[in-house]
Amino acid sequence: MTGATLTDRGLLRAVLVGFALLAAWRFAAAVATVSLLLATALLLAVALSAPVEALHRRKIPRPAAVVAIVALVLVVLGVAGYLLLPVLVREVALLVSSLPDALQQLGDRARELANRLGVQIGGGSSGISPQTIASAARRVIGGLLGLFGGLASLFTALLVLLFVPLYLTAMPEPVVGWLVRLVPPDGRSTARSILSESRDSLLGWLKGRLFSMFVVGVLAAVALYLIGVPGALFLGLFSGLVAFVPIIGSVVGAVPPLFLAFAGNPWDVLWVLLAFVAIQQVESNLLTPLVMRKAISLHPVVVIASVTVAGAAFGVLGALLAVPAAVVGDVLIRRLWFERVERNGGNDVP
Repeated sequence: MTGATLTDRGLLRAVLVGFALLAAWRFAAAVATVSLLLATALLLAVALSAPVEALHRRKIPRPAAVVAIVALVLVVLGVAGYLLLPVLVREVALLVSSLPDALQQLGDRARELANRLGVQIGGGSSGISPQTIASAARRVIGGLLGLFGGLASLFTALLVLLFVPLYLTAMPEPVVGWLVRLVPPDGRSTARSILSESRDSLLGWLKGRLFSMFVVGVLAAVALYLIGVPGALFLGLFSGLVAFVPIIGSVVGAVPPLFLAFAGNPWDVLWVLLAFVAIQQVESNLLTPLVMRKAISLHPVVVIASVTVAGAAFGVLGALLAVPAAVVGDVLIRRLWFERVERNGGNDVP
């Protein structure tokens, strides 16, 4: 009887420990999601702060400046959507019809190459159907929604991404003042200086990335149009958007055009590859030194390591926020550690 009681207690203890670990894991996952969401909102607030500050220096109140900038952005997006949306819809339809043929060509050439090497891979001639692509798209969308736990959480996330940047930009001083007050009085001026420098560095990096994204998108669209790849405008837009992540974004942007090139002339694959290599060289050797000379320019190893680690830990959103986080981290390490060590003549910092 006593042995049975001890066994029941052990089982109950194991169940409670398992429940506690599961609750801790769910809580940590929720904290990570909220942190990524707030970091994205902060990045949007930094981007919005530049034009708001420009209007505020001309004696326009911050709330009015925020309203004016948001209205201007909505007008620009509306006009761009009116002019480009029909073209983009046609190109997306063309891509959807071309992608199965491109993937089929890729599979056929892979099997042909494998047969020449004496390796048998797969068999049959069944192609990839639109239903298969739609199923894959549903899995991708489901994974993205899974980051927020469902449509309700996604709607809440969109509200956070909309209102937090607006309120932070319209009324930044209460938040900045609260953060500075967390530091002892003798370090508050340094804390305010570090916050200001972090914002300036992040803003400089954002300006450079947006300019690079625009140039990369235009060059990719023109190159793909001249080569004859279907959906050149949409693919150029995609290449410009993914170029937000330096180096890795250029590789990702080249993948869809390379797949689609298999549906046409085999030489198109070579031309697409050469075009994206040239675009990458223009971005790395011309655009980055030009637009980043007054901002932090991270070493390629730092970029790749940051994106890889953050992407593995937090998914797509983590990869997008990895480089901005590295920019801020560079400022913090330099101000809080390097400068203190140098001021102390290399001695240990207490």
